[in-house]
Amino acid sequence: MVAVKVAVVSALCLGGTVYAAPATVPAEVDYLSILIPGEGLPTPQELGLTNEDLTKPIPSDFLPSNGISERDNVLRKRTQCSPDHTCALSDSTACFNYLLSLNETPCEAGKINRQMCNVNGCRWIGLAENTDWARSYCRDVAYGGNSVNIELK
Repeated sequence: MVAVKVAVVSALCLGGTVYAAPATVPAEVDYLSILIPGEGLPTPQELGLTNEDLTKPIPSDFLPSNGISERDNVLRKRTQCSPDHTCALSDSTACFNYLLSLNETPCEAGKINRQMCNVNGCRWIGLAENTDWARSYCRDVAYGGNSVNIELK
């Protein structure tokens, strides 16, 4: 696969500071029902995922050291959001787990923002930079977007 840059944006990040709600996952949240996959991507149910799969904590080996992970080096990450957008860590983590489960499924984007996952308004959005179209494995989008999760903690 050719290395491409996909900007991952959480909660319509456009600039400013990241704001996060508490990191606890309420027992009543049914992420299987509320996660909206990106266009052309399978639903969590089609992947055979459970609510437990979507809410499991991100393993420590996926947490970047010194702010950059070896696994996400082909991606440019955006970690700032405008002050009027919030994204709960639990919602963002559901998107991380969903995109990670897609493994080598291509997550594609163009010059216009393309939503890859949405949970309660917490959106993971791809945007091709310096090209009309780009793609990365969805697992790499998860790794790259995880830098936003780090800011939410």
